[in-house]
Amino acid sequence: MTIPHNTIAHSLFRAYDVRGVYADNLTEHSAYLIGQAIGSQLRDLGTQSVVLGRDGRLSSPALAHAAAQGLLQAGCHVTDLGMLPTPVLYFAVQSGLAAHGVMITGSHNPPNENGIKIVINSECQYNEQIQRLYERIMRGELWHEPQAGKLQTAHILPNYLQTVCQQIHLQRRLRIGLDCGNGATALLAKQLFRDIGCEVHPLFCEVDGNFPNHSPDPTQPANLRSLQTLVREQALDIGIAFDGDGDRLIAVDGNGHILWPDRILTLLAQNVLREQPGRIVAYDVKCTYRLDKAIRDAGGIPGMCISGHSLLKKYVRDHDAVLGGEFSGHIVLRDRGMEYDDGMYIAARLLEILAQETASPATIFARIPEGFSTPEHKLRFASYDAATAAMAIWMQHQQLHAQRLITLDGMRAEYADGWGLARASNTSPSITLRFEADTAERLEAIRAVFRADIQRLQLTTAALPF
Repeated sequence: MTIPHNTIAHSLFRAYDVRGVYADNLTEHSAYLIGQAIGSQLRDLGTQSVVLGRDGRLSSPALAHAAAQGLLQAGCHVTDLGMLPTPVLYFAVQSGLAAHGVMITGSHNPPNENGIKIVINSECQYNEQIQRLYERIMRGELWHEPQAGKLQTAHILPNYLQTVCQQIHLQRRLRIGLDCGNGATALLAKQLFRDIGCEVHPLFCEVDGNFPNHSPDPTQPANLRSLQTLVREQALDIGIAFDGDGDRLIAVDGNGHILWPDRILTLLAQNVLREQPGRIVAYDVKCTYRLDKAIRDAGGIPGMCISGHSLLKKYVRDHDAVLGGEFSGHIVLRDRGMEYDDGMYIAARLLEILAQETASPATIFARIPEGFSTPEHKLRFASYDAATAAMAIWMQHQQLHAQRLITLDGMRAEYADGWGLARASNTSPSITLRFEADTAERLEAIRAVFRADIQRLQLTTAALPF
């Protein structure tokens, strides 16, 4: 049914999800319209049932209620799962509770921001699929049923815990630090890891939407300092940190050394390819160049893909990859039937591998070659459009003198002994940069090439972050 169109900020509709600032461009009214648009699309597909979840942000209850009202107005039947990590909503979809899901979450972003992740026909929506929701709202192509759909509640956390615990078997007890960052994993992570046999030392394992201890983004080294201190002071085997909604993870070894997700992905690949040789292992453009050789040496087929959790899952599904991961910490491991990115499940699988040996996790990871690398740097701009425009200019006029330039997602300039990446971020108004090399000297030399190119083209007047 068509009704007069409504106004909503186009800036909300990003590459992988809906994302905005609460009470600014993301309001209860916007959430209602987006819920109604999602519901209308489901009705057009001839289906009505959808699960709804939310994270622990202060704005999430109000936005979830508004989205539910929009879905109901479109005639959908909504099962409200309440507060939970995003992967548990994915689990509910995979378990058959509904083929569609709506998750209210700001993921790793600041407390005043929030968003909506959307699953239709068991697939996370992205790019044009997200934009079509905006267009539907603006054209007023929204179902408006005189008799609303039905709302019910369900408690899925016990089913999730049981399923994960049945899959994991630790050969020895590990002592772990657990930093939930006051995010949604605080609801169940302590219980999960105790149930699989770990000695758990919790850190910030209470849900608090103010995120009083650190930002819910574990990929920023500053946010790992408390975990590193805990692990060293308590002489723990390993520390694990999750982002705000639990679909990403980072780890630190017993010495407090950061185990970046591409190194975790390497260990997972070596393990799973022993059982399933010849399978594809996918990784995004931000991962180490050493992954290609590591996957081949383990008997697998490497596949590089565009960054973005929705795009990673699509690549994994389309290419029937057994494993896929991003440097940001999204990892999908499908050998036991889990089809989605889940920080807690991946952490449990990692611990299972580490417990197979008496050697410490630090010793096990030391076997994986590691060069000199940087975390992600963000070159900030005033808007997404400004960052995208600057990236386009740079790609057209770059002088990075690379031996190989990969333009799958931004520019990945590869050299004989290292590489540098620049790409327009889809989650913040910035250009994301990352560098890696065999030596510290070459790392700085590659960074210098990128710095000089930015300055030559006058892409920004701001101080460079590297």
